[in-house]
Amino acid sequence: EFLGHQEKINVVDLAPNGRFALSGSNDYVAYFWDTQSGQVIHRFNHPNRVTQVALDPQGRYAFTADSMAQAHVWQLTTGDLVSKLAYIARQKIFTAVRFNEQATLLLTGSPNRLVDLWKIADGEKIQSWRVTPREGSKPKSAVVLDVAFTDDDTALLTESSSGIAERFIIREDNEHN
Repeated sequence: EFLGHQEKINVVDLAPNGRFALSGSNDYVAYFWDTQSGQVIHRFNHPNRVTQVALDPQGRYAFTADSMAQAHVWQLTTGDLVSKLAYIARQKIFTAVRFNEQATLLLTGSPNRLVDLWKIADGEKIQSWRVTPREGSKPKSAVVLDVAFTDDDTALLTESSSGIAERFIIREDNEHN
């Protein structure tokens, strides 16, 4: 049993081995914790409620984002900040997030059709796409529900509320290795 959060938990991600979890809550905190003992390993503070979290499948990094203006990548062994995603929007909400297998890139999806590719090392945006809106919707909108990399990181796949799965090509001129 994990009793770390003081408010409603909004999101949880489990490590592939099930041993560790990352949870985000309305208490402005994301906790990285041991699922067997319930002990907190790292606490990641935000100025607003935490609405999105993700773990790198290899156990190196965590992603946390709040409901207003902060999205971070953290080193899991030390709990140190690796990067802040660089965006200027006053409010940016993420509805989907995924690390690539090498933990060099991060994909995010948003409720405004936007999919962004980020460099983990410095938080810089590399490339953006927009998913197709539902036919006849006014305004033309769609929420990005999930994102994924292809095995070779040359393309990405999206699923959106428009009911369409799409594939986008990642430009080869991106320096992310």
